[in-house]
Amino acid sequence: MSRPLITSSSNPRLKAVRRLRRAPRRNGDGVFLVEGHRQLAAALEAGVCVRELFVAPDLFLGDADVELARLAELRGADVVELSREAFASIAGNARPDGIIGVVERWSVSLDSLRLGPNPLLLVAEGVERPGNLGTIVRAACAAGADGLIACGGGTDAFHPDVVRGSVGTLFKLPLARCDCSDAIAWLRKRDIRIAVATPDAALPHWEIDYACATAIVVGNERYGVGNAWVDTADELVQIPMPGPADSLNVAVAAGVVLFEAARQRLQTRAVRAS
Repeated sequence: MSRPLITSSSNPRLKAVRRLRRAPRRNGDGVFLVEGHRQLAAALEAGVCVRELFVAPDLFLGDADVELARLAELRGADVVELSREAFASIAGNARPDGIIGVVERWSVSLDSLRLGPNPLLLVAEGVERPGNLGTIVRAACAAGADGLIACGGGTDAFHPDVVRGSVGTLFKLPLARCDCSDAIAWLRKRDIRIAVATPDAALPHWEIDYACATAIVVGNERYGVGNAWVDTADELVQIPMPGPADSLNVAVAAGVVLFEAARQRLQTRAVRAS
């Protein structure tokens, strides 16, 4: 079956993609952009709905891109071929690999989180930069977290740069978005301990026990965590910095604490298994 071909960057469908990239919340209509082979493969593996797929075969890096487009088409995606120049008009990557999908959003309510026993969660309050949130998603997934709660405003979790920064892990890590008060009440109802990372704490981050059900909270890039989290915290922890820097990027800080939690949990499992 032949696919439609677009060669003009002024095509209405490409204009809609550019609007979606610039303002995903306002122009999304329940969808978001996913660019690149690795991210699209993760989306399809997760079973999310890919409505449209824009491909530029001249930019494909190999047969794997051909197969990915075929799989998306088999699953119901409307696949449209673009010239190299037309694709460049919608691409966000400096070196595009010729594949961009328009994907349906899914529910990110707290009720959609399905937790097992003894969960490890990461709470990101008011993170503004999409690249930071994407990196946090990737770190939380790599550390074995059971989910991420984004609260207190901040960037859209489905922003293209979040998807890119997560390198496909957005489709593997359970995600919720809510107000801070709702997140606190939800955690308290489930007896999940709240550990807030803040430079004002006295306790090093490695000196608390993460083996029990725990939510690690990190805050906004400029202002840190809000008073609501500080006031409700079971533990306040800080990352010791012996060097002259006075702060860490929020995604780096989240990774440091998450992987200490992962280390403790792996150690606990090893002891129980021995």
